[in-house]
Amino acid sequence: MATLAAAENVHPCFADNSVDVVLQSTEGTLYRVHSFTLRNTSGFFRTMLSLPQPPDAKVPQEIPVGEKDAVMERVLRMMCGLEIPRWASFDEVEATLDLIEKWDTPGPLSIVRTAITSPLFAAEPLRVYVLTSHFGWTEEAAAVLRETLKLELLGGEHDGVLCRLSSRSLLSLVAFHDRCKARFREALDGTDLFAAGNEEPRECGCGKRRDNYPWRILKAKLLSEFNKRPLGDQILVDMAGWPESAACWRAKCHCGNLYYDQVSTVGNIQESIKDATTPTPL
Repeated sequence: MATLAAAENVHPCFADNSVDVVLQSTEGTLYRVHSFTLRNTSGFFRTMLSLPQPPDAKVPQEIPVGEKDAVMERVLRMMCGLEIPRWASFDEVEATLDLIEKWDTPGPLSIVRTAITSPLFAAEPLRVYVLTSHFGWTEEAAAVLRETLKLELLGGEHDGVLCRLSSRSLLSLVAFHDRCKARFREALDGTDLFAAGNEEPRECGCGKRRDNYPWRILKAKLLSEFNKRPLGDQILVDMAGWPESAACWRAKCHCGNLYYDQVSTVGNIQESIKDATTPTPL
């Protein structure tokens, strides 16, 4: 173990010689922290420092905590009210939360909570959902649910992350994805927004019965793409180049009347996607 005399091992931000506790990382770095701070910010240290000490115990106490500098320094900064470096990765967030939970530090936990749904972590919605579910942050979990729709949950790619969820949280996640798909399908099959394609029998203004085959083909394509990525954010962009879309917009009666109005139909598809992907309260 490094000794207190090894001043070169003391972290410069935690170098107060008047403290009564010195924490040591696995790399041997020493962090001098007042016991008052540790007791008032951490349930773990409150219990540890309340235990009776042997008569020959050193003052200040030297405590090897078995944690790496990168994580330990960040958590101690939070506990002591010091400036916190920007997050470098989501792995760093998870490692920090592991130590926060181990040390039972509600202050640092609340700091991470405020940052967990920031745009910085938008690329990791499933991992964010795992953490928000684990800590019971219902508002944050609901907020990130919609972002998980960009993922194909059951394709095998995300099995490792999904296994970290409790059965209840996993069920909520899968049920939300299924609800979104069902809502979109119901909207496309309904007559409120898509009467031109779904009402039967449907006749043209000239009295001739309309063949809705082009709409049925486009609807099948829409559902297929939505099932792959139930966020639906690429559909309106991609469908401009689909042959199914072109055939639908060209479809017309022998009298020359177009079967479907492209502008209103695309607008209704957009509205259906928005309604389908709006989370309901957990």
